[in-house]
Amino acid sequence: MTIQEMYIPSVNAAVDLIQQYYSDRNYSDLRTVKEYLENGTVSSFIAGDADRFHNATVGLARIGFYDYAYALAEVGNRRYPKNTDLLGDLLGYGLQCRQLRELEKWYNGTGGLKSINQRFWTWRAYQFSFDYWMERLPEASDEQLAQWEEEIEWIFSTFKTNFCFLKDKSNCEKAYMMEFEYYTSKGMEAEAINALKRATEDNQTKNKCPQCALKLADWYFELGDYNNALKYADVAVGIKEDQSSISLGYTHYIRAMSKEYVERQLHSASQNIADIYNAYYSAYLYLDSEHRMHLIDSVKKQVKMLEREFGVESGIPFDEQDFSDMERLLRELQQHAKTDNYVDDKE
Repeated sequence: MTIQEMYIPSVNAAVDLIQQYYSDRNYSDLRTVKEYLENGTVSSFIAGDADRFHNATVGLARIGFYDYAYALAEVGNRRYPKNTDLLGDLLGYGLQCRQLRELEKWYNGTGGLKSINQRFWTWRAYQFSFDYWMERLPEASDEQLAQWEEEIEWIFSTFKTNFCFLKDKSNCEKAYMMEFEYYTSKGMEAEAINALKRATEDNQTKNKCPQCALKLADWYFELGDYNNALKYADVAVGIKEDQSSISLGYTHYIRAMSKEYVERQLHSASQNIADIYNAYYSAYLYLDSEHRMHLIDSVKKQVKMLEREFGVESGIPFDEQDFSDMERLLRELQQHAKTDNYVDDKE
C-alpha cells in the first residue's frame, strides 16, 4: 500500500493500524504508516485533540514503538505547537530513537519548551527536559559542561518554584528525585540526600513524596542505618496520596527488616515480636508480581527463624491462599491501570 492509498482518519485509527500491521507481520504497510505520519501534507488531517495525541504517544511508547510514538507526537506538535506534554514526549521518546543533537530543537529551538512560559509546563516537560540534558552531559566539552549543568539545575529549581501550576500536586516530588539523581551523578551524596529530606519535611510537599521517602529508606538500609531506614519506610507507607507510585510490598519489606534489626539492637525483639510479625505480614500481603517471587521466600525464612528463636508462632498463613479474591482483584486492577490505561497518564 502507498501513502496515496492509505487513509488514517484519527489518532486512535493510527494506533490501531500500527498494532494490527505489526501483529500481522505486515511490515510493508507498517512502514507506510510511518511515512504517512511523517508526511506533513496528509498527516495534518488526522483528527484528535492534544490529549488524544499525547495519550496515544504514551501508549505506543509503552509497548516499545518509540519511533512511531515520536512520529505521532510530531503530528500533534504541528497541530498544537504550544502543548508542553507533546514537546516533552518528543524529547523523552526521541531519546530512544533519535540523535541527541537532533532533539535540542524541541527544547531550545523556535517554538521549543524554553520559548513557553513555565506556567504552562506540565511535569513531563520538566522531566523529559531533565532526562535529555542528563543524557547529553557525557558529550559536553569542558566549556559546555558548566553551562549544561547550570541548565539542569535551572530545570529542577524552576520545577519546584512552579508547583502551584501543576494540576496534580503529587507530581511535585519528581523535582526532588531529579535533584537527587543529578547530585548522585556528581558524587555529591550529602546534597543528594538533603534533596530527598527536604521533600519529606517541607510543609508543601511532605505528604506528597512517597518515592523520596522510599529512596531514603532504601539508601539508609543499604548503609546499615536501620533506624533511619525504618523512619523513612514509615513515612513512605503512611503517605496516602499516589501510593501507586511506589511498590508498597518492597517498602513494607524494608520496613519489616529494619524494624527487626532496630528491635534487636534495643534488645526488645522478644517483647515486641508481635509487631515484627505484623510488619513481615504486611510485606507478604503487599508484595506484587514484580517483587513477590524473590522476596516472599526471604519473608518466610525470616519469620520461621524468628519463630524458632523466640518460640512464638507468627500465625501468618503462608501455606494458605495468599490473597482473598477481593484482594487479588484489587491488585490486578491496580496493575492494569498502571500499565495499560494510558488515558489516565494525562495530568
